[in-house]
Order: sequence, then structure tokens, then C-alpha cells
Amino acid sequence: MGLSKSYTWKLYRRLKENDARSVALQPGRRGPKPGKGRLAPDVERIISTTLSRYYLVRERSSFLRIWREIRSECDAKGFQPPTRRTVKRRLDAMDQRKVISKRHGADVAGQLFAARPGKLDVPDPLDVVQIDHTKADVFLVDHIDRQPLARPNLTMAIDVTTRVVLGVYVSFDAPSVLSVALCLDHCVRRKTVHVPGTLEELTWPTAGIPKAVHVDNAQEFRSRAFKSACEDWGIDVSYRPKGGKHYGGHIERLIGTTMGSVHVLPGTTHSSPKDKGDYNSEQNATLTLAEFEDWLHLEICRYHNTPHRALGRTPLAAWSDLGGDTAGRQVVDVDAFRSSFMPFEWRKLGRTGITLFEVRYWNDAFASLIGRGKEKAQVRFDPRNLSKIWVQVDDGRMIEARYRNLSHPEISLWESRRARKEWKEKHGGRIHEKALFDMVDAQRRLAEAARQKTKAARLGKERDARLSKAPKQRDPSREMFAIDTGNPDLPTYPIDEFHDPKRKN
Repeated sequence: MGLSKSYTWKLYRRLKENDARSVALQPGRRGPKPGKGRLAPDVERIISTTLSRYYLVRERSSFLRIWREIRSECDAKGFQPPTRRTVKRRLDAMDQRKVISKRHGADVAGQLFAARPGKLDVPDPLDVVQIDHTKADVFLVDHIDRQPLARPNLTMAIDVTTRVVLGVYVSFDAPSVLSVALCLDHCVRRKTVHVPGTLEELTWPTAGIPKAVHVDNAQEFRSRAFKSACEDWGIDVSYRPKGGKHYGGHIERLIGTTMGSVHVLPGTTHSSPKDKGDYNSEQNATLTLAEFEDWLHLEICRYHNTPHRALGRTPLAAWSDLGGDTAGRQVVDVDAFRSSFMPFEWRKLGRTGITLFEVRYWNDAFASLIGRGKEKAQVRFDPRNLSKIWVQVDDGRMIEARYRNLSHPEISLWESRRARKEWKEKHGGRIHEKALFDMVDAQRRLAEAARQKTKAARLGKERDARLSKAPKQRDPSREMFAIDTGNPDLPTYPIDEFHDPKRKN
């Protein structure tokens, strides 16, 4: 065959290393091996360094500018500059996921290159419910002066099987445990939507306890209150892998659809600066939070009755056909369900009741429980209204307790924190209960005086208006006070005597 001895042994080693397969004897490609460059090592180093320093960055310089930079540096050092095609080949040989990640971010790279092993297949309603938050693309106004305030936050829950919106919560406050609690509370309730300006009401006949909820890794979903309440009600919690946005695809698409509808409202911020143009969102805002909530509920009812491409029918039809009304458990005591998702603290039950945030609470049922256990009790509270709390005792019962001093007005957790912080800065130490309520009252009067001046004060006013009940105004003329009748300095009043002329003295 005209082969040399050394080449014959080379072929033998190839066969041995490849399990005697004949493909190992195929002649190799002539010329440079793939991946082997012909450029000088110094030029290769310049190309690699320049691409890393100026191209693989978030500023995203153009490729033409990078190539010119490489040529200039090679000329300055006396090297033969590479052609544009040569530099492009070096760039194409890089890991494209790394290139996209460096120039556009890890999220974009994940969307383009992350594996999609399959879709979420859920057979029955309420098997899986996805929950997430978003900031609405619209500015709202306050309900008193109709002045622009801020963009509201939405918490939404969608049933994966039927695509129905189980619940929604709208607020100016940042997403929190309270937002999740009130959204889930909306999920388990039977709902109707009133059509403004008419006597008509639209049904929203979807309710029930989810068997599992899919959420992201936000702090409120990792809270003790959320996880313990889900465990108590038999709800399985599944967390989205970090960076895996496609794992919450159903709720993300719902939010995108909802925001697309929001863009027709006055005060919309649109989806991008290009779409917004010179439109002034704040100046054109006209809706209050309550009005926006009414619009959102009507929009959800419209969505429920619109054919869904993935379902081949409307979400309400899918809910009805798949037996959504009987698929999951229904809540009998919705107040107990809502309170179980509220944040909680651990407190000791003493002879004077429960003390929470420097305020004492009492219920007559506490009298028989004092001294029975040394463990602390779980105390749940609604941050919007601290006038009552829920205390869980050893047998699992929830006892509702109210202010020990019932003359105190309702306050929120935000007002309590602000008052305690101000007291600590001025006086140090812990604040007394009476001083706490006096300070909250003073802060309210200051906020009322500044309401016309600052947006923050008006935003606080809107928050107060969303409380379950408006704070009762104290009327001293209707309050009863103890009077020391033995005090001679008290003022006396003339007494009109009635004389009956028929009666003889």
C-alpha cells in the first residue's frame, strides 16, 4: 500500500482507540485544523481582549466600531491587522448564550436559550393557581381633589386549567403579605360585579380553595404567615426557579393582557417611551383607585366571556364544563380564611390581656385561659386596622380581641410605626399607650393640614380611605365621664322647679 511503518502504527492506534471502527481510518482534512488560527498570538490576544472589554458589555457597541478599534491597536503596535471577516469568525465561535447574557442580560439569554422540556398539564380546575404582582401602567388620582397620585399595584391569581381569574387585589401599597392575603380572600368568595350607572350585576362565579399555588421567590411568599396558612388549609406551595420566568407563563400572559387593556385608559403610561411619545400620564389621569378597581372587575368579566385560543372556548365555559364549582373545597368561614393569612406575632397572654405594638387587647374569654400555659400565643392582625386582633389558643380556636380601652380610634400599622419611631427619636425608650394614640391623632391633624400641599400626604389619605371602616371621630359631648360630686369647686346650674297648681303644699 506504500505506507510507512510509523503511519501504519498510527492507523493501528486509531483503530484501537475507536473500538476497531473503520471510520477511524478515514483520511483527515488537509490544512489547518478547525479552531486553529493563522494569526500571530499577539493579534489573537488583542482581538480577545477588545471583544471582552468593549463588545461583551451592556453598553452594546456596534461590531464595526469594535473592528476599527482592533485595527487601530494592531497598527499602533506594528502588527498586521485582521480583516473584518476574521474578527467576525472569532465572535461567532464564542458561546452565544454568554454573548447575549453579557450584552442583553441573563433574563434575555434565558428566554432565548433555556430548555423548555414541556408545558404545564393540569387536568382539573383549582389544581394549580398562579399568583403574581405587577404595577399597573396607569396613573390614578385621589378621591377628594382628583389630583394625580401614583400607579397602583395589582395582585392577581389565575387558575391554570380554565384560565379564569380567581381573585385580584388593587392597592397603592407595595406588594406584601397583606396583598396576598386579600387576593386569596377574593379567590374563595363568590363575587358579583355592579355595572356603574345601572342596576345590572354581572356574575363572577368562580371560587374555591386552590390545591396548589405557584409563586415566585418574593419575600411575601416566603413569609411565615403565608407558608403556615397554606399548610393549615392544605395548599401546596411551589416556588418558581430563580430566573425561570417561563414557569409562571400563565400569570405573566394574563398580566400582559390586562396591561394591554389598561393602555386605553386616561393616564396610561403605555408599554414603552416610544409608544408614550409626548403624552403626559399624570396630567391626563382621571380615575380614582375605586373607579379603577370597578373598571378592572368589568374587564375581567369581559375576559371571562371571550373565547380563549388555547382553550377553544371561553374561560367561564371551561370552568363550567370541567366542574369548577365542585372541583375544589369551598370556604364556609371566609373571615377565618382571610385572618389565617394575616401576618402574626407571638405574645404572652397575661392578666391584663395581650399587648401588641404597645396597645393592650382584651376578650372576656381570656379570663379562663390565664396561667394555663407558659407558651406564647400566636396573634394575627390586619395591618390596615389594629383595633382588633385574632389570638390562637391551644385548642386551635381563634379568639377575636379588641382594644382594652374601647374609646381609642382605629389606627393602621403604618401610623403606629410612625408614631413609635417619632417617640423614640424624641424621648427614647418605649411609648405608653395613651401617648401612642395622642401622637397618631397629632400626626393625622398635620397630615390633614398638608393634604393640599404634598402628594405623599394625599397618598396617605387614600390609604386611610381603604380601611375596612373609616376611623370614628371622637365626640366628647357624647362621652360619659366620672364626676366627683364631693368637689365644691364644680360649677352649679339653676334648677327649674315645676309647681302643680292643683297640688296643695
